[in-house]
Amino acid sequence: MNKRTGTIRLKELQDRYYDRLQEIAYEVYDEQLHNLIIKPEELDTDIRQYFRHTLPSLQEFYSRYAAQWEYFHETDEASDVKFLHFLKNSAYPLSMRYNMVDLNVKYYLERFQALRPRSKEWKALRTLFFDKWHRLLSNNEFNYQTEHIDRLCEEFYRLQISLSKSLPVRGGSRLVWLLRNHKQIAEQILEYDETIKKTPAIQELIEILGKQRQGRQKRFKMTAGIRKEEIVTHSTRSDITGICEGNDLNSLLPIEYCYLAEKSLQPIFFERYAEKKLRMIDYASRERQPMNDKRLPGNQVSEEAEGPFIVCIDTSGSMSGKRENLAKSALLAIAELTEQQHRKCYIIIFSDDVECIEITDLGTSFDRLVDFLCQSFHSGTDIAPAIAHTARMIEKEGYREADFVMISDFEMAPIDKELSAGIQKIKENQTRIYALCMGDEPQPSYLNICERYWMLPT
Repeated sequence: MNKRTGTIRLKELQDRYYDRLQEIAYEVYDEQLHNLIIKPEELDTDIRQYFRHTLPSLQEFYSRYAAQWEYFHETDEASDVKFLHFLKNSAYPLSMRYNMVDLNVKYYLERFQALRPRSKEWKALRTLFFDKWHRLLSNNEFNYQTEHIDRLCEEFYRLQISLSKSLPVRGGSRLVWLLRNHKQIAEQILEYDETIKKTPAIQELIEILGKQRQGRQKRFKMTAGIRKEEIVTHSTRSDITGICEGNDLNSLLPIEYCYLAEKSLQPIFFERYAEKKLRMIDYASRERQPMNDKRLPGNQVSEEAEGPFIVCIDTSGSMSGKRENLAKSALLAIAELTEQQHRKCYIIIFSDDVECIEITDLGTSFDRLVDFLCQSFHSGTDIAPAIAHTARMIEKEGYREADFVMISDFEMAPIDKELSAGIQKIKENQTRIYALCMGDEPQPSYLNICERYWMLPT
C-alpha cells in the first residue's frame, strides 16, 4: 500500500479525542479546581479512566468503511485492462455514491478512450482519478470519525455536568468529589461529615491541631557551613523487598513504561518522575553517589514541613453504636485536616490486635480510609501494642514532633509500668498528646497523661 492509500491513523484520533476530553473536564470544573475542591492530578486520573474505557469504540471507524477501502486498494493495484473494466462496470454505483462535481466517472471514461493506452497522459489521468477517489473516501471516514468522537464527548460532558452540580464551589468539603467512586456508601460517609459539624469537641480538637504547628514552622540554621549531598539509588542484584515509589529508571516496573507509549499519557510519566512517585522494585541495599558539596549561609531561615498526626483509635466491641459514629467522624476530620495542612496521618487501629493505615495524601489514600470507615467495631481491648507501636513510630525520621491523638472509651486496665515507659518515650520526642473520651467510666490514668482531652456524651 502506498502513502496515498493510507487511512487516517488511529493514534492521531486518540490524541484528538483525549485533548477534547481534557478541554471539557477543565472547563466544567474550573471553579472547583481554582478553589482546591479538586486537584488537577485527580481530574486527570478520571479523564484517563474514561478515555481507556471508551477507547475501543474508536476501532468502529475502520469497520464502517472497511469494505470500501478494500475495494479501493484492490482496484488501485489492478492492471490497466482490469482498471478500465472496473470503471465501466462501476460507473453507475460510483455516480450514486458521489456527486458529479466530486467524481465525474463519465468524464474519466471518455478521456481514457481518447488517450493512447499506457501513455504518459493516460497514467497521469489514472493517478488523478485515484487521488480524487481516495480524498473523497478519506473525507467520508473523517466526518464519521469526528461525529463519533463528538458523541463520546457529549456523553462525557453530561456525566461531568451531573457530578459538578453536587460539588461545592468554594469553602466546602472535598468529600463529595472523593466519594464519586464510592456511591454505594457515600451517604454513610457524609453522615460522619455532618456529625463533625454537630460535635463541638471534635471541632475544637481540629482547631487546636491546626494551630498547634503554626509556631513551629520556622527553624533557624544559626551557623554557616558545608553540607555533603549524595544521590541514593537502588543497588542492583540485591534482595528484592517489595514495591516502592521513586524515580530510579533502572528499577522501574515494566507497566510504568506504558505511559511513554502514549503521547497523551507521557506528561503523567514525567510528572510522576519529577515527584518521585513512579512504582519501582525496592531492593534491600542502596548505592550512594557523592555530589558537589552545598554551602549553607548562616542565619538561614527555612520553612519546614509540619509534623504528622498519629491517631490511635479503639475499635473494640464497647465502642460500637454511637461511640463508633463519633470515633469515625473524628478520624475523618483529622484526615481532612491532613490534606489541608499537607501533613501525614498514621492511623493505628487497635482492639485485640493492631492494624495500621498511613495517609500521605487524602486523595490517593481515600480508598483505604473508606474501607476502614465501613468496618464495624468488635472484639476486646488491648491498647498496649498500640502505645508500643506509637513509641517506635515517633523515633523515625518524618514522625518526630507528631501530634498524638487517642480515641477510645478508655474503659480498660490502668497504665502499668510497661505502658508508662512507652508513654514516656512518646513525650520525650516533643509529642503532644490529646484524647477524645467516649466512655461513661474511663480509666483516669490515660486522661492524666494528655495535654488536653474532651469528654463526648454517648
